[in-house]
Amino acid sequence: MPEQEKGTDSAGAESVGTESVGTDDPAGTESVSTDDPAGAGPFGLRPTAGLENVALLAVGLADVVLERLRHAADQGQQLLRRSDLRELIADGVDDLRTRGELASRRAAPDTENYLEVMASRAVKRAGEAEASGPAAHA
Repeated sequence: MPEQEKGTDSAGAESVGTESVGTDDPAGTESVSTDDPAGAGPFGLRPTAGLENVALLAVGLADVVLERLRHAADQGQQLLRRSDLRELIADGVDDLRTRGELASRRAAPDTENYLEVMASRAVKRAGEAEASGPAAHA
């Protein structure tokens, strides 16, 4: 068997940062990595890598928020340039008023239902018309 160069394994691949440990293993197949610094956390990260990740996440989040604010400011400027701004505001106010009425009806269930009120009025009018007879309409 030819001699292997120092730092290569049996397949010819370079084994960087491993050393053979194993007084119990005669083949010397167990190895311990020496590439990772002492105290490396899971996934080979340094203990300070968690703080770096948090900082990068915060910066990324801030970038997304600023991008959304810029987009909203651009839309606001476009809205202010519209010639039908008064009509848009009036429509918006009407829409908000209608939504408020619907929400107040939903929040106060003890009030009468609109359809029930209209139906009872129709029945009352039909009863009055019947009581007055056909002579009243002639």
